[in-house]
Amino acid sequence: MKTPLWKRKLVLTFAGILTLSFMAGTIARADDDNDSARLQGTWVVTVTQRDCTSGAQLGAPFLSLLTFAKGGTMTETTSNPMSFPAERGPGHGVWSQISRHRYSASSIALITLNGALTTLQTITQTIKIGDDPDQFQTTKAKVDFFTPAGTLVRSGCATATGARYR
Repeated sequence: MKTPLWKRKLVLTFAGILTLSFMAGTIARADDDNDSARLQGTWVVTVTQRDCTSGAQLGAPFLSLLTFAKGGTMTETTSNPMSFPAERGPGHGVWSQISRHRYSASSIALITLNGALTTLQTITQTIKIGDDPDQFQTTKAKVDFFTPAGTLVRSGCATATGARYR
């Protein structure tokens, strides 16, 4: 028994739509993967501490190194003169893509005194890569300090610009 022509056309049309939908989804995922790869790597970052209310600069800018790994992890080291290397360890954290060329990143660092944990520092920021894939900007980073028990001690804000390390 033959299938009516209209049914064959319907099945072929439906199969074509499914194929095109699958291909479009694959291409979109590939574009997202390529875009998220833009942040991967090591960046030399100039950080400027700011008053959270007025935006006024607090102190001189300093350098940090941020490394964003494939899969969404990150590490950070800072030269902030307010943190002695023997007291503040490197930051460890996670990052993810928010939208095209925009990413969120959060990290945590341990601050010790004479080997005893005194404070936890967290940094949360949104990173934007513009037309130049080797430059980024953070317009507002939130910096919080907590006791080991989790009580907020103080907060701060910062801006940053990053240049890809090559």
